[in-house]
Amino acid sequence: MHPKRHAFPKDWPVPDEYLLELGRLTVLWGTLESHCVVAFGKLAGYEQLLDVRAVIVTAHLNFQQRIDAISTLCEHLAPEYPTLSNYQDVIKQLKAAQKARNKFSHNPISIDESGHIGLAYASARGSLKLNTETVHLADIKEACAKAHEALCSLHSLISQTEVKPIWERT
Repeated sequence: MHPKRHAFPKDWPVPDEYLLELGRLTVLWGTLESHCVVAFGKLAGYEQLLDVRAVIVTAHLNFQQRIDAISTLCEHLAPEYPTLSNYQDVIKQLKAAQKARNKFSHNPISIDESGHIGLAYASARGSLKLNTETVHLADIKEACAKAHEALCSLHSLISQTEVKPIWERT
């Protein structure tokens, strides 16, 4: 391996403070995804906090499918478990976090000749639309905040609810 292979220049490809927040968003997102697996397992009635069956079932689900499964389980269980009564608010937060994260994870961020940080994206629903927008550090921090809030809300919802295993439910 070349000794300078990992010696990236300062502020490349965008300023380091942007890279720091994008890294924070990535770590928060990974934590949120793993908490969705825990939430699924708990709502499905598995006894262990992280039951291997929940991991197996959710391993190849995308985030939207995990949200859908959690939402459906909550809807089904809410009449029996009043602590799940606000699950729709949590689902909204999860979706808002997903939208904010996807914006920065699936679109190129670059710096132009004048030093502005921008994001480019395309839409092809019916007709092609190419868009660019300026990205401020606060935008990425807001995406981090949404991911953190969704994580906290999901944790709060699930930690208040002890779903009985299916064979113990009446």
